[in-house]
Amino acid sequence: MMSSTKKIEPRRLKGFRDFMPDMMELRSHLQSVIRRHAKLAGFREIGTPVLEYAETLLGQGSDETDKQVYRFEDHGGRKVAMRFDLTVPFARFVAEHQGILVFPFKRLQIGDVWRGENTQKGRYREFCQCDLDIIGVDSVNADIEVLACFYRILSGFDLGGFTMRLGNRVLLSAMLSKAFPGIDAAGETDALIALDKLDKIGMDAVCELLGKIPGASFDSAKTLLECLQSRDIDGGTDRTKLRDYLGTNEKGLAELGRMEVILSAMSEVSSAVSGGAVRLDMSIARGLGYYTGVVFETTLDDLPGFGSISSGGRYNNLAERFINRSLPGVGGSIGLDRLLAGMEELGKVGIESTKMVFIAVATEDALTSALLMAGELRAANIACDIGLTTGKVGNQFKHADRLGCPMVLTLGTSEVESATYNLKIMATGAEAKGLPRAGLVPHISSAMKAL
Repeated sequence: MMSSTKKIEPRRLKGFRDFMPDMMELRSHLQSVIRRHAKLAGFREIGTPVLEYAETLLGQGSDETDKQVYRFEDHGGRKVAMRFDLTVPFARFVAEHQGILVFPFKRLQIGDVWRGENTQKGRYREFCQCDLDIIGVDSVNADIEVLACFYRILSGFDLGGFTMRLGNRVLLSAMLSKAFPGIDAAGETDALIALDKLDKIGMDAVCELLGKIPGASFDSAKTLLECLQSRDIDGGTDRTKLRDYLGTNEKGLAELGRMEVILSAMSEVSSAVSGGAVRLDMSIARGLGYYTGVVFETTLDDLPGFGSISSGGRYNNLAERFINRSLPGVGGSIGLDRLLAGMEELGKVGIESTKMVFIAVATEDALTSALLMAGELRAANIACDIGLTTGKVGNQFKHADRLGCPMVLTLGTSEVESATYNLKIMATGAEAKGLPRAGLVPHISSAMKAL
């Protein structure tokens, strides 16, 4: 009898998604590739809570990011917030556990984060990030190690080509000082936020934003952007024009030298591992306020305008909010759900599902033998499912077909008594009956490999 209770409409919140089994299998596959490459490079996986004290998270991105943070008062009256990225909680983690970590510490973390931003294609309010970081050393080798690992990971996916664009916050700061003499810290932050919108709103609109900063002008902003957007024959920022723009700025020139070391090393990596390209692009600013050196964004070549699938940079001061100790770091993220959205748009989401044997149970007295058979197959790493109701074998075959099982074993009273089984290959309809149970596992294993 149907309940008379008023039914609740099944619906999801805007910006949140359900995942069907095929998509979850692809997500798991991508995560396994990331884990494999990261662990080969010596990164060690950690986990941190979804909820942090609000003061831990707020004020570490930008005013715009703070507005997107989900925050509330918990049952104990504490002001808490849901993590908007994995980097700021990692800084808290390092500060709290510094006594037992071995530095430099190479960290891998995969987990969901939440931002209450406007949704668009490939951008959601709940999404998975896959982070790699090295903390405890300010070394160009650490920069290269992180960038190279991200490059190798992305090369392992079928993306149709990608470009990793490298910028630098120290260099950009030197250029802003040249363009806008006397610019203060607040003005520089506004300028970086404006520059981060260059791909979205274009040069003229960014010039307008920059021209509103105290001490700036439209003309000086235009000269700056022309230098930032100048390209050499390889498509990267023209280093000769960049060097000329910096003039005698020693700090900027020293950082340019560091960038050239990184670019040389990454050129070797991209030559050895095909799939992507690496370019210097000084228009890359990154909107988060904690970056202090190299920054990067990675885009898909066949989806111009889609946005970044992987980004990050150097952050040398983040942990100092929590401890009186310098723990410089560098790291970045792969936006897994954004990557998936890009792969869907490119038509590259296909992945071979796990081949699974289905055991159809014809009679009640065959159930125990069927369960034992399933145990033997699973012990041999052969995936299998089993009919959960007996009888109507035809319906069980239809169920196996809907699951995509390539092979069905059938057990009934006669098979239990004779210690045999029947096998059907679903694609061809070929059947073998009365096969001995003694050779079950090797026979099934061989048959599965042949499919």
